[in-house]
Amino acid sequence: MPAKRVLLILGGMYHDFEGFATAMRLLLEGAGHALDATYDLDTLTQLDRSDYDLVMSYTSLSPHREGHDDTTPETLSDDQVRGLTRWVQSGGALLAMHGATVSGPDNPAMRALMGGVFVSHPPQFSFMVYPLHRRHPITEGVEAFSVVDEFYVEEYDESIDVHMVALDRGEAYPMVWTRPEGRGHVAHIAMGHGPGVWRLAPYQQLILQAITWLTSS
Repeated sequence: MPAKRVLLILGGMYHDFEGFATAMRLLLEGAGHALDATYDLDTLTQLDRSDYDLVMSYTSLSPHREGHDDTTPETLSDDQVRGLTRWVQSGGALLAMHGATVSGPDNPAMRALMGGVFVSHPPQFSFMVYPLHRRHPITEGVEAFSVVDEFYVEEYDESIDVHMVALDRGEAYPMVWTRPEGRGHVAHIAMGHGPGVWRLAPYQQLILQAITWLTSS
């Protein structure tokens, strides 16, 4: 597919943002794409004046706790959410990775754009991620695979289209979903806390196929 220009936004707490940026640079540039990474969330207010094809979010914006850095934003501002939403609605593409849904239950506009919001996760453990029998271009050729990761429990809207799930104590939880937003699209991949996941071939395949689908649908 033609090379795409990707903006990766970073920031928040509890995650190795620099490590993720390095891993994504290797993956995306190896596939012929260009990647710009930033902690400046105000970049989202200027997307309509940019030439980015896709925004990838690897943020974890949550309320501050004692002993943690209290200089990071706790959520996206109204202007930042409006800028991102407007850009997606006009045909842009958003790939929300892992903690991007931690943008907060107190930010309903961001929850609406993402299609859901993070609730909790237990300590990391090994679990399988399964594609649905009804395949989608994002999961084409991706078989079930095992991760040692944070198992994200998320509230999600009925409007989402679920493509992969994981099981815990007899219940299925969505791990990959998509949704339309105006003339654009949003995809969410819930896995991805650390390098043990980032290096997995099926995980990387999901990301590259998500970029292809989001920027061509």
